[in-house]
Parts: sequence; C-alpha cells; structure tokens
Amino acid sequence: MKTSKEVLLESIKEDLLVYLKSGKLSPLPFLNELNLNINKVEDLLKIHFLLMDEVKDYILNLPMMIRELKVSTNLTKEISYNKIRGSIDWKETIRQRLNTNYKDKTLFSYNKRNKLYNTKENVVLKKFIEVLYDIVIGLNMDRFTGYDWYVEGEKINKIVKEIYEKNVYMSRINIEGINVTDRMIEDVAKNRSKLYSDAAKLLRKYRQIINFIDYEEIKKLFEKTFIEIADENTLFELYWVVRILRDNACNEKMYIVDGTNNKIASWEDGNLLYNIYHNSTGSDNLIFKIGFEEVENIENEYFRRMMAVVKKTHEIADKLFEDKGTLGNIFWSGRPDIIIEIIDKNTGRIVKVILGEVKYTTDREYMIQGLKELLEYVYYIKEKSIKGMYVFDNPQSGIEVEGILFVDNIDFKPLHNEIVKVYGTDTKEILL
Repeated sequence: MKTSKEVLLESIKEDLLVYLKSGKLSPLPFLNELNLNINKVEDLLKIHFLLMDEVKDYILNLPMMIRELKVSTNLTKEISYNKIRGSIDWKETIRQRLNTNYKDKTLFSYNKRNKLYNTKENVVLKKFIEVLYDIVIGLNMDRFTGYDWYVEGEKINKIVKEIYEKNVYMSRINIEGINVTDRMIEDVAKNRSKLYSDAAKLLRKYRQIINFIDYEEIKKLFEKTFIEIADENTLFELYWVVRILRDNACNEKMYIVDGTNNKIASWEDGNLLYNIYHNSTGSDNLIFKIGFEEVENIENEYFRRMMAVVKKTHEIADKLFEDKGTLGNIFWSGRPDIIIEIIDKNTGRIVKVILGEVKYTTDREYMIQGLKELLEYVYYIKEKSIKGMYVFDNPQSGIEVEGILFVDNIDFKPLHNEIVKVYGTDTKEILL
C-alpha cells in the first residue's frame, strides 16, 4: 500500500514550515507542474484563506447579511426655493425672508437629513470584501472552479464579484486613502451584527496569515490546502527534496524558483559546492539530448527500425498538432526529477553529478521502469563545455556520475558497488 499524502507531509512538515517561515523555500516549483500559475507564496496563502470554512460560509451568506448594512445620519440646514428635501424650519425660514425679501413665499429653510456610509463598521466591511475581490480577480479563481478542492467555487466567485461591483450601498463606501488600523478592526469585531463582526475577525485572520503571524494557520496550509492542491506525485518529489536537504545540507541557501531556473538550494562542504535542481536539466553545463545525426549512420537492423519508430512518431505528431518540428530533431531527450551538481570551488568545474528519479509506487514493474529511465540519464548525460562529450564511464570528462532511484515502501535487497542507489520511504538516512 502506497504511503498516503498525509503521512508524507507529516514527516517533512516541520522542515517545510521552517523554510517557508524564513522565506527560504517555496513549494511553487512543485505546484507549477499542475499549471496553477501561482507566482509566489503569498498567492498560495491567499488561496488557503479563501478555502477556509468560515470564509466560505461568510461569502455564501453575504447576499442575505448585506441587508443589515447600516448608515449614520446628520442634519444640515439648507436654503432653497420651491424644492424642499426635509422638514421646514419655520423660524429660520422667516428670519431668512426678513433678511432678503419678506414677500418671497418660495424661500424656505429646511433640515436636510444626510446619509453617511463611511462609518467605521462599513469601512472595515468594504476593506474585507475588497480583500476577497482581489483574491478572486487577482488570482483568477474562475480557473479553479472545476477542481474538487474548490467546492462551490463558481458560486463564491459570483457572489464576491456582484457584491463588490454592483451593490449600490457598497459603491457608496469610499475607503480610498483610509488606513484600516488594527484598532478599528478590533472595535468592529465587537459589533452585534455578524455582517460586521465576522468581517472584522476574518480580516484580522487574513492579515495574520499573509504576514506569517498565525503559525498554527500556516501549519494548516500544509496539512489541508497543500494536500488538496498538490497531486500525489508532486508531493512525493517534494518529500524527497526535503529529505535530501535534511540529511546532507548545512547552512543551505534556498532559492525561490522564478521559472527561469529550477535550482532549489545550494550548500558548501569544505572545498565542494552542492547545487540541487528539481524537474530540470540542471545548469547550462549539462546536456540531456541525443540528435538524429549522432545515431543515424549505425549499421544495425534493430537500431534502424528503432530510428524509424522515433522519426515516425515525430512525423505523426507534427500532423496531429499542425506544428512542424514539435519534437525537433531529437532522437532522445530527458529531464531528471532531481539533479545534484557537485562543484570544485577552486576550479569551478563539476566533479560529480547525482541524478535522481522519483517513482511514487509500490509496484515492482513500475519501479524497474524508473530504474531504466534513471540509467538512461546516467549513460546519456553529456557535458556541454567539451563539445557534447558523454560523461559517464569516460575518463576524459573528469566527472563522476551516480544515480539514485527514490521509491515508496517496496521490499528490495540493498545494492553494493553499483552505479545507482535505491532509497525507499523507510530508509532512515539519505547519503549522497
């Protein structure tokens, strides 16, 4: 039986929280595999906030509660001719007529009642709804309505947009330039109306989450939201990256992946520099490609047919997608799940490469398939700086190559003196 997502997360949660709280590690490179287009950790926290039960309940009840919106009033004295918008002040009316034209029967002084929408309660309410609106619109939550983890998402998005954009009373509350202070929030949180008190409490919760103050809520992010969003294979890859760092790195420098480079971390050990990459071909010094020109002159019937299969695949793919050169002039290419480059700090050259393949499986056949893929990376890796020279088993390259296969809880015998290692989830320590 495969290790559950909850168990995987529990074993690395504390490390993740330390990395996240210190701004060291972003889970985004793993989430990016799911095409969520989440650009920063704060976006993930905002999604987590919107998924909280109390937030969803508030939004779903908002169309009914908004009727409780209250305004304050004040009286001002107005002078008008013919048009009267309030109760007539006869004493002031007579005085005004005597001062101007006592025969003018069209002049009146009246008390005008003005509605004031910018009360403290309404300002806090508008600020909270603005936060919800910024999440729904800014993160384009409409794209997630088909996911199981965003239950009732379509209804939630619609309510937030209609209240913020179309509610006539909400439009009259102007919070531009107003600083909604913590004191204001605390005062409104004591209001008897749930419309106001819950808005204030949830706004306070939002600020605590987004500013990494509410540590318990951040823990829930990984206990619930991250599990809901991340698929099993994604979480399993993150699990092994964190375990490698825990068992091998010291004073590591973490990197927030920006889409141009999937370097996760680096650390030093004596004269050696370690760089670890996820779902990447590593630095620009390594190549994981073999072109047709390199293998097309091999005289072997089996290999000739293999070449024909690959070329035919490319040809049909081009027709299927009407995109010439979809697969390019590539006979083989790959991208390991994990790459660790070990560099001599004196020379700046790579002295060892560790290639990792992750298979979230308890199935032996699938594990062996992963072993085959790993060995392809080991045997086919090239170094770019030496005219695309193959690295493995090549004394001229000066680079040692090793492979690690990461699997789930499978019974297997330990390997000795092999070019690959195999680690399962029951392995106590990962040694590079």
